[in-house]
Amino acid sequence: MTSPADTPQFWFRSDLFSIDPREDESTNPFCYGKELAAWIADRFRSIGYSPEDVIAEDWGWCVMLTRKPFLLWIGCGNMRTDLYERVKPEDKDTFVPRGDEMVWTCFVGTDSFLWTSFFWKKLFGLATTRDTVARVAGELERFLEQESRIRITEEP
Repeated sequence: MTSPADTPQFWFRSDLFSIDPREDESTNPFCYGKELAAWIADRFRSIGYSPEDVIAEDWGWCVMLTRKPFLLWIGCGNMRTDLYERVKPEDKDTFVPRGDEMVWTCFVGTDSFLWTSFFWKKLFGLATTRDTVARVAGELERFLEQESRIRITEEP
């Protein structure tokens, strides 16, 4: 799964998302974002998408919006660098950060190269991957900006 280079990645802080002490057992150490992914899935459901249950990935959590005509998904996670600096490896099993301490991040991703060509767009009458990703990124940005408990930040 890849994210197009021109797709914005959003960084923010929020007290909306708590962390399950065992959620990073499904990802990599200190990779959180399951509640963030569920929140995003609910928002996209409210505008007509049918996202699957959130999926654990090694880097965080994935909201699969559609699989056809190409995979279209939103990646959700957190900055881990400061956690590695603060927590000793032997304390990892007993350490659970607070959600309001996290710098959260999300971005739109896809798995397609054929759908980006003008030929395929013309032939099938479908939006290109780039058009679709831009639309979904705009919807994602609106959801983040409209939530009063989310504060957009610069990339750390």
